Amino acid sequence: MSPKAVLIASRTTLTMLLVAAAVLAGLGVFTLLRTDAPEVDGWLRAVFGEVFGRVALALAAVLAVPSGIGLCALVGAGDEGSVPALAPGGRRALAVVGIATVVLTAVVLVVTGSAVTILNIGLLALVALAALGLAGAAALSRRRGRAILAGVALVLVAAGALWVLFRAFV
Repeated sequence: MSPKAVLIASRTTLTMLLVAAAVLAGLGVFTLLRTDAPEVDGWLRAVFGEVFGRVALALAAVLAVPSGIGLCALVGAGDEGSVPALAPGGRRALAVVGIATVVLTAVVLVVTGSAVTILNIGLLALVALAALGLAGAAALSRRRGRAILAGVALVLVAAGALWVLFRAFV
């Protein structure tokens, strides 16, 4: 892929991840504000109670932090004459980490996934957005510190995704 296409794809995926985090944060705050005492008979508040609100806020943070790091790393990457800060070998290694994480996630979900296909697709999409977006951000960042931070975030996202996969599915 050309660097321009990678830049557009990385910005798009990281922005989508940030929007998903904002929606989850809003849903979590709304749920926490609308939760009544446990004796309420409404099924909606019983199902989406305080626990759901806290989990939604935690998931929003898990999605927003890597997305913010990646978008920050991409600042100025599309400028005229912009040169990536990392060496070609480092950029290639981070691309391999991102792609391998997505492929391994897909393989684990196909082989041992849950019975609910939409949950498998959602998990694969979140891992792909985070891993590939961060890989592109680290590869194209023109500031060395931001590129390294995006690379570290990519490795942490990959490790976290693989930990969740092996704890839940294997």
